[in-house]
Amino acid sequence: MTPDQRLDRLERLAKLFATGGMRTRNRFRQQIDILMDAQMRNEARFEQLIDAQRRLTESQIHTDQRLDALVDIVRERRQGNSPST
Repeated sequence: MTPDQRLDRLERLAKLFATGGMRTRNRFRQQIDILMDAQMRNEARFEQLIDAQRRLTESQIHTDQRLDALVDIVRERRQGNSPST
């Protein structure tokens, strides 16, 4: 193989490595973009879940308060302290 052929071969290999590297970098960037998008969607979903959980907690507190009031009314009536009607 002549020196010129070797140089041509090395140039072709260098171009192949460069092309392969650029392709790999582009794929890597695409994967990062996909992961970042998924992370942002998950964060939005988690925020919705947190809001729903907060509303549920508030509702449960309100329900507990109403149930406590009802229990108090029933106890008063059982003890004969019911208001006359």
